[in-house]
Amino acid sequence: MSDDKTFESCMAGLETFKASKFLMVVFGGAGDLCQKKLLPTLFLLFKKGFIEDFTILGFGLPEMSTDEYRKQAKIWLQENIKEQFDEKIYLKFQEHLLFETADLKKAENYSNLCKRITEITKDDPAYNLMYYLAVPPFLFPTIVHNLSDKELCRRRKGAKIIVEKPFGHDRKSAHALNLKLLEAFDENQIYRIDHYLGKETVQNVFFFRFGNVLFEPLWNRNYIDNIQITVAEDLGIENRADFYENATVIRDFVQNHILQLIALIAMEPPANFSQESIRNERQKVFNSIQAFDEKKIDDLVVMGQYEAGEVNDKKVAGYLDEKGVAKDSKVPTYIAAKFFIDNWRWAGVPFYIRTGKRLKKRCTEIAIQFKYPPLRLLGHKCKDLDANTIVFSIYPTQKVSLNFNVKFPGMDNIPYPVDMVFDYKSVFKVDTPLAYERVLIDAMKSDLSLFARQDGIETMWSIVDPIIKAWEKKKTLCKYKAGCRGPKEADDFIKKDKRAWRIF
Repeated sequence: MSDDKTFESCMAGLETFKASKFLMVVFGGAGDLCQKKLLPTLFLLFKKGFIEDFTILGFGLPEMSTDEYRKQAKIWLQENIKEQFDEKIYLKFQEHLLFETADLKKAENYSNLCKRITEITKDDPAYNLMYYLAVPPFLFPTIVHNLSDKELCRRRKGAKIIVEKPFGHDRKSAHALNLKLLEAFDENQIYRIDHYLGKETVQNVFFFRFGNVLFEPLWNRNYIDNIQITVAEDLGIENRADFYENATVIRDFVQNHILQLIALIAMEPPANFSQESIRNERQKVFNSIQAFDEKKIDDLVVMGQYEAGEVNDKKVAGYLDEKGVAKDSKVPTYIAAKFFIDNWRWAGVPFYIRTGKRLKKRCTEIAIQFKYPPLRLLGHKCKDLDANTIVFSIYPTQKVSLNFNVKFPGMDNIPYPVDMVFDYKSVFKVDTPLAYERVLIDAMKSDLSLFARQDGIETMWSIVDPIIKAWEKKKTLCKYKAGCRGPKEADDFIKKDKRAWRIF
C-alpha cells in the first residue's frame, strides 16, 4: 500500500469513530479539573464529531442552575482552549450540559442523583454510564459508598467509574481505596486514569519498539548504556499549596507518570494487543524494579526545593514564599533518581529520572542512550564520538529523533553528529489530540489498556514509599534557583557514574 493510501486509510478509520450514547456524571463538575481538562476535552471531542448522543451531568457545589452552569462552562472553555473555541458549536454543545447542586457528603443527595439518571437514561441498557471523580481523594470513599447504596455500581449494567490521581498517598492507603472501590465495582469497571499514557509520543514508544524489527533487537543491556527521563516544568505550584504540601514531587509525578513511562520503555512484547496482555507486561516491569534500600538512598536519590529566581525573563518567588506554603516547609519540588530493573533484559542498565518545578523551561522527553563503539577505529580525532541516542520528545515538540555520527565533509576524518527526525506536525499536518481525548475515548470504548490496574497502583506505591520514608526522616533538601536546570548536586549525582544529563 502506498504512503498516501495508508495515510488516507488511517484517517478514515479515525473519522468514522462515534461513541455510543452515554451519560457522564461528573462529581465536582464545577471544579478546577473539570474547568481546565475535562470540559475542554469533551468540547473538542464534540467539535470533531466523536461524540453526538450524550449528556454531561455536573454534580456538586457551588449552588447553581443548569443555565448558570452553561454560562460558566463557556467562560472556562474560552479561557482554556482559546482559538479552538467556536461559538456556534458551543451553542449546540451546551444543550448536553446539566448541573445538579449537591453536597457530596450528604446521602440524601444521591437519591436525587438516582432520579436524574433514570430521567436521562430512561433505564435504557444501551446507555454508557460513567462516573467521573473530579474531586479531592478524601471524597472517593463517600461517593463510592453512596453510589453502591443506591445500587448504581456493579448492579448497573455498563457502569464505569473514572478515578483521577493521586490514588492514595502510600501503598497502605491505595490498598484501602482499592478495596473500597472493589466492594462496589468489578475491576473491569474501574478506570484509574493517567493522562500521560494518552499522549501521542508516549504511545509511539510502544509502536516504535514493536512495529519495527530494526530497533527491538537492540533494546536491551547489551546495547543500551542508560535511559534518561526528563519531566521539567517552568511553572511553580500555581496556588495549589494545599495539594502540593501533601503530594510533593514524588507523589505528584514519580509514583504515577514516571513509573508508567519506565514500564512502557522496559516492558516485554505482549502476547497480543489485548488490554490485559499489555497491562500484564507493564506489571512485570513494576515487579522487577529494584527496591530502594533506605540506608543507601542518598546514593540513588537527590531532592531539592526552588528558591527565588528568574524564569522566562520574569522574577519569581521561591517555594517558601508561595501563598499557603509553610515558611519552614521541607517539601521537595525536584527529584533526580536512579532506578534499576532486575530482569534479564535490563540488568545493570540505569534508568535516570528527573522532574521538578520552576526549572529553566518546560521539557518532557525520554532518551535512550546506546553504548559507545568498543574500539576507536576512526583515529584520535574521534575520541569524543557521540553515543547514538533515540529521543522521544513529548513537549514542547512531539517528535522522535535518532542521533548518529557521520563524516564531516573535507579531507580529514572528523565525525559529526546528526539527527534523523520524525515530527508529528510536519508529517501528519494535523494537531495531535489532547492526552485526555484519547483516554476518554478509550473509557467510552471500554478499553482499559491505558489505565492503571489495582496491582499496578499498589506496586508503584511500594517502589516510592522507601524514598518518601527516607525524606520524612531526614528532610534534607538541596536548594536551586528558579530558572536553572536543577540543583548542582543532581549534576554531581550522575557525574559519579561518568555520565551527564542531557541539556534541555
